[in-house]
Amino acid sequence: MMRKLVTRIVAGAMAMGSVAAVGVGTAGASSPSAASTTTTAAPPFVSGNRWLSVNVDNVMGFGSPGATGGCYEANSYLQGQTVVFRMWGIDNLTGKPLVGDPSPTAPIKGSNVQSVVIKDLPGVAVNPMMTYSTRDGFFTYGWLTTKATPVGVVPFKVIVTLKPVPATYKMVMVNVNGVMKSKKVVKTPAIPAKGYAYSQSALVSGAGSLPSPSQLTIGAAA
Repeated sequence: MMRKLVTRIVAGAMAMGSVAAVGVGTAGASSPSAASTTTTAAPPFVSGNRWLSVNVDNVMGFGSPGATGGCYEANSYLQGQTVVFRMWGIDNLTGKPLVGDPSPTAPIKGSNVQSVVIKDLPGVAVNPMMTYSTRDGFFTYGWLTTKATPVGVVPFKVIVTLKPVPATYKMVMVNVNGVMKSKKVVKTPAIPAKGYAYSQSALVSGAGSLPSPSQLTIGAAA
């Protein structure tokens, strides 16, 4: 499934939507006029900057109390259920998918993400790190809520940071006092670590926001 997702993401790397609920689309309805041949479409929710574009959604964790199944997209949860955060995206400079290391001690070739951190989860003292899955191609984190978890909209943020890119060099011939000598010069300059803060309500980026029905919400357990 992830291969299909990556193909779709590459095609729209600079205008990626971010969906946090099932059934919330971006396409509008056709005009009711029989003579009209145009379709009005709502603008996509763009999440990212010149360096990277990201999608963040939530799925129901397996074994969540009261759930009929697991790993399906949802935005409304009850206390005691498990909220699984997923993030994937594109490095806009290269067009390649965001890839992380499964662990700090197990780097993999082609990884371009330094860290993915979730902030402002109610009742969670330490900001959790999302973990990259080489099987699915997602960065994920499972948040097990409890009866003590505050109810209402969850004002979470996902902070994605790309790895710094070292400079590359090349050798050129230069004239030094009439003598041609080789000299190493910068071919491509170094790029420091770049990041983006995703917020479902655009508290950080200001680049649009998800409609309130699509925002992650915790309800009181029965």
